Order: sequence, then C-alpha cells, then structure tokens
Amino acid sequence: MTYEEKELLDIIKEDTMPALGCTEPIAVCYLGAFMNDYIKEDIAKAKEIDVIVSKNIYKNGKSVTIPNTGTCGLDLAAILGLSGGNKDDGLLVLTKFNDEMISRAKELREALNIKLSYDEKTPDIYVRMLVKFDDACVEGLLQKGHTNVEYIKVDDKVLYENKLEESSNEMKEFMSKLTLKKIKELVLSTPLEELDFIEEGVEMNMHAANEGLKLKNSNLLGQSLKKMENKNIISNDAYTKTRILTAAAADMRMSGGNCMVMTSGGSGNQGINVIIPIYLIYEEFNLKKEDMIRAIYFGHAINRFVKTFSGKLSGMCGCAIAAGLGAAAGITMMMGGTDEQIEGACSNMFANLTGLICDGAKNTCALKLSTCAGEAVLSAFLALNGCTPKENVGVVSGNIEDTIKNVGLLCRSAFNRVDDVMLDIIK
Repeated sequence: MTYEEKELLDIIKEDTMPALGCTEPIAVCYLGAFMNDYIKEDIAKAKEIDVIVSKNIYKNGKSVTIPNTGTCGLDLAAILGLSGGNKDDGLLVLTKFNDEMISRAKELREALNIKLSYDEKTPDIYVRMLVKFDDACVEGLLQKGHTNVEYIKVDDKVLYENKLEESSNEMKEFMSKLTLKKIKELVLSTPLEELDFIEEGVEMNMHAANEGLKLKNSNLLGQSLKKMENKNIISNDAYTKTRILTAAAADMRMSGGNCMVMTSGGSGNQGINVIIPIYLIYEEFNLKKEDMIRAIYFGHAINRFVKTFSGKLSGMCGCAIAAGLGAAAGITMMMGGTDEQIEGACSNMFANLTGLICDGAKNTCALKLSTCAGEAVLSAFLALNGCTPKENVGVVSGNIEDTIKNVGLLCRSAFNRVDDVMLDIIK
C-alpha cells in the first residue's frame, strides 16, 4: 500500500466500527466506563456527578432511547458507564449489561445528584465528567472522537493522558487536500483484502434493517412504508426498497433496539445511510461484489471528507450533506459513472437537501434517513441520465470541492446559531 492509501484507510477505519446505540449517549457511557478503573469507592456513595457535554452531544442524547433500557437521558448513559461499563468494549459498551445491571443504574439515576449541562465553547464531540466523593474527585475528558478519552484525573493529578492534537491536525490536513477524483483513485487502488470491514458492515446493517421490520410497534416508519408498498399505495422498486430498509434500520437503532450497526464518520445513522442504499442497488442490478465493496468504501470516504469541512456534528443533518452524498457517489461509481457524473450526483444532493436541520437523535430520524437514502438513489440515477444542477447556482459551485466548502461554511457560520435556537426549543 502507498502512504496515501494507508492514510485514508486508517482514517476511515477509525470512524467505521460496530456500535450499539446512538453514539452520542454511548460516548458519555464510554467515558463513565473508562473512569471506572480509577474510581475506588462504590459509585452509590458519590455526592455529586457533573456531566458537561457539547451542545451537539446534548441535542443528540436528549430524546434517543438507550438500548435495552426503554428510556432516554445522558444522565442514565453516564451512570450506566460508571456503574458497570467496561472500556474495553468501546462503542459496544452496553452489550454486556443485563436486566439487573440496568435496573441498578436506573435506581442510582434517581438516588444520586447528577447534574447535566452543556458548554457552547467546546468541540463538536465533548464530554467532561466529574464524580465527587467526600474525600476524592475523579474527572474525565473525552473529546474530538466518540472513544477518544484525553485524560483522567484523580484529585487533580493526571493518571491517564492521551492527547491526539498533532495527529488530529495531520489527519485534517491530509483530508482537506484531497479531491473527489483523488479519493476515487485511492479507493480503487487499495488492496481488496484490506476492505474486509466493508462486508461486515453490510451484514450488520442489513440485519438491523430486517430486524427493524419485525419490531412490535405499529408506529414505526419502516413497517408503515412496507405496508403501504404491499397495498400498492407506493411503488415496489429499488428506490422504495431503499427507503423502507433504511427506515427500518433507523427504527431499530433509534428506538433502543439490540442490534449493532456499522458506523460511518463515527455515526451509526450515517453508517446505515452509506451502506444500505449502495448494497441494495448492487443487489437490484446484480453487479460485481468487488464494485459494491469499493463503492461502500468510497461512500465512507466521501462522508468523512465532507465532515472535514462541516464538522463531525453540526446543525445540518449529516445524513443529508455527508452520508447521503457518500451513498450517491458510491452508487454512481458502482454503476460505471464518470467522474463528472459522480460530481453531478453529489451536486444533486446538495441542491436538494442542503439546510435539512438536525434537531437531535430520536425515533423520527428514520424519516430523514429514509428521505436521504432515497434521494441518494435518485441523485445518482439522475446524474447517470445527464440531469445535474447548473454551476454557480445557490450552494452549488463550479466544482464539487468548492460546493462542499460552501456547505461547510454554512454549517460553521450559520447553523451553529440554528443549533442554539434548537437547544432553546428542545430544553
């Protein structure tokens, strides 16, 4: 492998991993689990637990159900981690919790003084936790990555430290200098044996989708769309199937189901949005397996590329402007599209869905995921048939890299204010 191939692969794999539950509350839970190794007293004796998060973590953790608990809350996520989590499980930190452990965590949540707040002047991904006892205080900080614990302090003494500032800056510099054409070249030249994780993600996310169709809840989007398809209210085609199964996977995940999904860019919903549309088009047209694998890898890479400019979390829906873009690009490449058609598919997505707000992780994310997945399919085939936006109209610039920068500017300079208003609404 060349340096560039390995660098891109390492960056993608860092943010593409199995996760159980929405990754924002899981990040809180993971930090609590990490702090477990440094807490010597029974957590039930804590006098106060302070949980300070970024506004995006707060927004995404407020209304999403935590797996196997039937309820929501970053305070519950924190106490789950502190009372029984194992840091070695990473984003699967909740997989080993049984009913007894969950019941105890819920009791501790009610009994302990847990204070939750958000800090507006932090990175997108930020969790700081202080656990105070009569004669000790344990503090932990996680930031810039869902499992990136930066330090653990006991009584202000640093006992663990892992600052990634330099490598993080190098990663951002590498990604920001890429182009879609260069990313495609690296995707096509990476040895196939290095991409085993792609098939694992397909199996995982399709399983979540199929299980989502079996959930016993009449108010779920995937099942509702499937019923409408069976009644011929909506069509039975690749576009509709993509919307149904994407919605079903989101239903499973957002309602606290017990299925793991493969993330993309650190997000499970975005992993669903990259993988399922590309895989279903591969199935529909009976394409080559290698082409599907590389298309999904391309989708992950495009998702991550956009996030270099928009941020990992923002006021815009990441499935619209990043993961959906990756799916559209991947489908177009897999179908034999030219570089111009791939850029056109991405421009179609931006012209259509730029500005779709993120109002937090919750059950109705299934609606947005389903829309973004369906539009990714539509955008790809429109581009393949010569239908793309004119240049320099609205957010769409003369080339796709500048369009991505335009949307990134909107995310950083305008939608941060949208986030503030949204937090006022949902608090």
